[in-house]
Amino acid sequence: MKKGDKIAAIVIALIVVISSIGVLVFMNMSGSSHHIAEIKQDGKVIRTIDLDQVESSEEIRIAYEDEYNIIRVEKGRIRIIDSDCPDKLCVKTGWITEPGQSVICLPHKLIIKIQGGSREIDENVY
Repeated sequence: MKKGDKIAAIVIALIVVISSIGVLVFMNMSGSSHHIAEIKQDGKVIRTIDLDQVESSEEIRIAYEDEYNIIRVEKGRIRIIDSDCPDKLCVKTGWITEPGQSVICLPHKLIIKIQGGSREIDENVY
């Protein structure tokens, strides 16, 4: 192995180590986020749920004209478990747990999205 190859290998190893440290720091920072599920229908917020504060499993029935969606909420996660829409893509999406994730039922104009942010920042703003 030439001297230049050894230097390149050391530089690559350092880049991998520094990148790994950055990922771990980011994961620890995002682990302290506050998970708020926002349920919207037809563009209007109909309910917000703090997923971190949920004590026991709950089912919520959301009606839209003669149709429905049934939402299950558990500590730290939320999903649509049943719907009478034709394709049931919203049911197939499964559990969402992280800020930015969403479940959408287009026929019923229903959106469930997890909002998140640091608790420390939220507490200091007010």
